[in-house]
Amino acid sequence: MNSTAIRAAVLTSTAPRHRYFHRVIAENFDVRVVLAQAKSNYYQKQRQESEFVRRHFSELASTESVEFTPRLDPSLAVPREVSDINAPDLVSEVLAEEVEVIFLFGTAILEDAWLDAFPQRIVNLHLGLSPFYRGSATLFWPFVQDELECVGATIHLAVAKVDAGPILARIKPEFQVGDTYYTITNRLIRKSIDALPGITLRYLSGAITPLAQVPTGDRAWRKADFTEEALRRALDNIGSGLTAEQITRIENSQKCRCSQ
Repeated sequence: MNSTAIRAAVLTSTAPRHRYFHRVIAENFDVRVVLAQAKSNYYQKQRQESEFVRRHFSELASTESVEFTPRLDPSLAVPREVSDINAPDLVSEVLAEEVEVIFLFGTAILEDAWLDAFPQRIVNLHLGLSPFYRGSATLFWPFVQDELECVGATIHLAVAKVDAGPILARIKPEFQVGDTYYTITNRLIRKSIDALPGITLRYLSGAITPLAQVPTGDRAWRKADFTEEALRRALDNIGSGLTAEQITRIENSQKCRCSQ
């Protein structure tokens, strides 16, 4: 199967990681439509109340720019920004392009109109290891819980229940001595995006059978759970940078509950 002949649409957001997502998909598929929905200003209350939280989000933005901006393709057409990804005319537009697969990363939750129009054809990149870490900031909470063996991303099919669709692949980070929260998460995001075209092609060709998610009973984290205390715990657990001893411990935990 020739991926460059497969008609695709990209539904994403506007940060550097989302623009890199657009680039990687465009290099591997016949992208007909690209729609970008800007992120809401999450954790506004926490930012207003804590200088420590503000510095964290500033560092997040800075390290994301360093990781992704040099890898962007300025020749790519700028995505069309939309305020409501679920507007009916957008679904109709993508249908009119006879799109065969939709790549999803970073938008608001898709409503039934999308799911009904493209059943089993919307491939979502979820930043978290499903179904173990669900809800908001699912890359963050394994650091808080000191459970770095459960850091990862999930490539799955979109269904009505959020982040609960059948899994095509799980992606784990490659830890390095000196890694920080910011280097681990950004490098994992890039690794997951890079892996997405090949995984999707294998799914479309029948080489991957989607794996149904089995509920684990883990809590679903909420935006309100994110506090300065939780952030300090997350950053303290990793310290100024991963040590060889920490990496050995993580590697020895690979056959943990999150390895299913």
